[in-house]
Amino acid sequence: MRNEPRYGEIVAGGPVWIRTAVLGDVDKLCAYFGTLSCNSRYNRFMGAVSNFSKLAFDCLMQLRRAECFTLVAERREGGCDTIIGEASYAFDRTNRCGEFAMSVADRWQRHGLGSALLSALQVRAVSLGYLDLFGETLKTNEDMKGLACRAGFAFTRSLDWRAVRFAKRLS
Repeated sequence: MRNEPRYGEIVAGGPVWIRTAVLGDVDKLCAYFGTLSCNSRYNRFMGAVSNFSKLAFDCLMQLRRAECFTLVAERREGGCDTIIGEASYAFDRTNRCGEFAMSVADRWQRHGLGSALLSALQVRAVSLGYLDLFGETLKTNEDMKGLACRAGFAFTRSLDWRAVRFAKRLS
């Protein structure tokens, strides 16, 4: 059991813990990215990716900056904690808003885990004093667009012709 705070969530399928990732999670996060389908990875990174170690390392290296964090959702499977979702956040001091990206393991999609991760991310951002949040997703990513809509994000155009941007003022 780790010492960092863990927040329990009940999603369809049982209990899940959402916590702040630590540098020691690089291998687990790398393994998680490897379990995502090609479509899920493409949606998360908005392009084809294959170097899971670098992706995991990049997500966790941001933890060295106070305005960045990564949350992981874990479930106990086979006697060990397995990452089944993640959300990364970075605050842009120039534009005074935070950007996030997230993914959920294929078999856990449409079970409430995305909503739980997004809620935890918003609570953490507010606790740090960051009240403007945005994300971008591919226009074809109906699941993420639906999640953002249900969470109260407003949609605008993205500078990327393939994507749509969604933003929200947190309170």
